Order: sequence, then C-alpha cells, then structure tokens
Amino acid sequence: MRPIRSPFFGLGLAVLGAAAPAVAQSKKASIAVAPFTFHRDVRARPDAELETGMLTKKFITALGQSRKFDVVERDQLDRLLEEMQLSDAGFTDPKRAIQAGKMFGVDYFLLGEVSVFTVTTRVTPIPRTSWWLKRTSVRLIADMRIVDSRTSKIVATEKGDVNREWKKRYRDRPSASTRVEPAILDEVQRELCEQLVLKVINAVYPLKVLKVNQAGVVFVNRGQGGGVAEGEVYDTFVPGEELVDPDTGESLGSEETKVGRIRITQVLPKFSKAAVVAGRPAAGQICRLARGPADFAPPPPPPPPADTQPPTIRILAPKSGQRINAAPVNVAATVIDNDRVSRVTINGVEAAQDPQGRYRARISKPNEGKNGVRVEAWDASGNHAVATCEFVFDSRAPEVEADATILVEGKVDDLECTLTINGVPVEFDRQTGAYSVRVPADPQDPGRVVIVATDAFGNKTTEVRRVR
Repeated sequence: MRPIRSPFFGLGLAVLGAAAPAVAQSKKASIAVAPFTFHRDVRARPDAELETGMLTKKFITALGQSRKFDVVERDQLDRLLEEMQLSDAGFTDPKRAIQAGKMFGVDYFLLGEVSVFTVTTRVTPIPRTSWWLKRTSVRLIADMRIVDSRTSKIVATEKGDVNREWKKRYRDRPSASTRVEPAILDEVQRELCEQLVLKVINAVYPLKVLKVNQAGVVFVNRGQGGGVAEGEVYDTFVPGEELVDPDTGESLGSEETKVGRIRITQVLPKFSKAAVVAGRPAAGQICRLARGPADFAPPPPPPPPADTQPPTIRILAPKSGQRINAAPVNVAATVIDNDRVSRVTINGVEAAQDPQGRYRARISKPNEGKNGVRVEAWDASGNHAVATCEFVFDSRAPEVEADATILVEGKVDDLECTLTINGVPVEFDRQTGAYSVRVPADPQDPGRVVIVATDAFGNKTTEVRRVR
C-alpha cells in the first residue's frame, strides 16, 4: 500500500466569482474553491492514482456550468495570489481560507477533502466457457465545507459518495491489477462533482417557488441539471424568525412552517413547473423533498378557465347559391360572442357595424360566375371563427339568334294551278284548294306578302297583302 500521488496539488486557488465591485453588480453569489486535499488516512492499491488538482478542475467546471455563479479569470486569480503573497497550502486552514475569501471579495469559500478512495478488483472464470470476468469497483467519497466569508460561519457540511462497478470479459485470465482506466476514473470524478455541485446550489440557492399563476401552475427556480425530476414531490415552507445560540452567537437557522406540497410535472432548461398537491404554495417559499403526511388544507379551487369559445358567425346576405345580376353585392352577417367581439373582416376587409349590430361590406366588382364570401371574427381572448358561402354573379344579357317567318292562309279556286308566296312554291289541298303555310319574309320589304297563282294555260293572278 502506498499514498496516492497528487502531482497537481500545487495548483493555485480557483475562484468562482468576481472581486467585490462585480459582486455588488450581480445577483449571483461568488464562491472561492480551494484545491481538494487528501485525508491523511487515504490509501489505495498500487497503480491507482487520483489527481486532486484534476478533481478540483472538474469540480470548478461543473460548478460554472450550473450558471448559478460568476467565474473569475485564472490570470486575475494568479495576480491576486501574488499580491497577497499567499501559498496554496495555507488554504487548508479554515481560518486562513476565510481570511482569503474576504480579501478576494467572494461570498462563500469551499473546502473539499477526499476521505475515501479505494479500488478493488475480482477476477472469476465465466461458467461453462473459457472466458474470464474482471470486476473493478471504485469508491470515492469527498467531504465538503461551505463557509460564508462574510460571517465566517459554516453554512453547510456535505458529502459526495460514488460507488461504481465495471465488468469486462477477457479470453485469457487478466491481471488483478488495481490500475483504473482513465475513462472510468474520469466518469467517477464527474459523478462526484455533479453530486457536490447540487449540494452547493442547495446550500447557497435553496429550491424556491418563483410564482403561482392564475391556472394554479407552480414555477420553481431549478431546471435541467438542477437536481429536480418529474414526479418528485416537495413540501413548501415559510421561513420564520432566525434562531441564534445565546452562548456562541451562532445562527442555528430559522423556524419554518410547512404550508404546501407540490409535484414536479415538467423540467425545462432554466426552471420547472409543478402542480399543487395540497396547501397554499406561494412565491418565495422554500421547497424541500416531501416527508410525512400533507397535513394542511387542500389547495383552493383553480380559477375559472379562460375563454376558449370562438364567436358564432351567421351570413345573412347573400344566401349560399344565390344568383345576382347587379353590382355592388352587399354582404351582411351577424357575429355573437360570449364575451366581446374585437374584430370582423369580410373577404379580408375590415367590416363596419350598422345600427342594428350587423357587420356589413360591399363587393364592388364581383367576378362573372361563382364568387366566395369569407367572414372572419375574433373575440377579446383571441379566439377565431370563420364562415363562408358562395353566390353566382351574371350581369350579361342573353344573345338571341332567330329566323322570322310569315304564316299565310288562303284558298285557290283552280285546283290545277301552281301557287307561290314570296317566290316560294306552296302546296295546297287538291280537294278544297285551301292552304296554310309559313314562308320567309321578303328581304326587300319584310311587311309585304306576294301571292301568285298560275293555271295550266299560263294565266297568272298576283295578290299583294301586308302583314298584320
């Protein structure tokens, strides 16, 4: 057994946060992070190494990615260390760390110590095969103290604990070495950092209710990566008077009253939504994972739902399918809503309201044939309705084409003669001599009818009549 080497232990103090002027301008808390150290009793198997400098770097990265804290540039930090003539080793002393935190102008100072780091391996044959199975277990525990640099009081003491096992198959019996693959060690360290970051956030920024809207939806100040999950149930508390130890003057926190219970329903990037389970959650209340019964009154009933009913439209004119031959075409419609009509358009044009409350518009130049009418209406809540109809417009007079003929009726007394009317041969009854026939009008004199009868000897009789 040998101590774990830490070649990066000499890395300087890293500060998440700005100097005092920046802190005053930002609502984000600033945190100084001292390099993680090893507890004196930490040991590991040969070839298993944990670099505390790298662990510190990964923790600072994870803390910065939470977007809850400001980050000071490394070159600025080095300059401050040089001006203060401080060494890294001095920060393992909490008093000196707090003093440094005050000089840096940060709100909180964090001290981390690796208390357990063990690697164990077990090699066993896989039954009924020639293969071998190697199990590698890694246990990493770090203790953390968060100190308020402004009051020199310990805000929280937390612990991160990761215990992971990996399995790998080998064709030949592998070595039982405790050497850990870099990817596995990185995975363990990052999981530990995620645990510690969440605990820092919980200590500095407790989960709180942002607001409760009119529909009863609760908004809390944690989103993705903030340690909340859909389905989790939290109790909400109202903080009371601060409790101070009369002997030491140390703040022991404050009395809290449980007033509500919520269930997380949706986790969004920067905040989450929750439903009220019981009680009366309100903005500013602290949230903690629910314990015990929900021993308070049920939540008040939600407010009435918002208006979701669209307006009702009835087109009065023109009637659907109506035939119209004169322009403009008048359009009239009624619009009724359970609240208030805010806007009405007819074929995209704002409609005017007449004294009877009907909405009107004119179609000045309808198209020949089918025309559409589209009435749209909106109410005060933004609900939208549409009604349509069609009419047929025809303003062209019919074109007439016809041939005029003249009806001529009469009788001849010579049953052997030939008969023409306006030059057209006409047959007559050979028994009675009567005839009734339509003949074309004379193009030269449409009102004149010329009747000519000729007998077998060429004798001709001509009669001229006027059309009555």
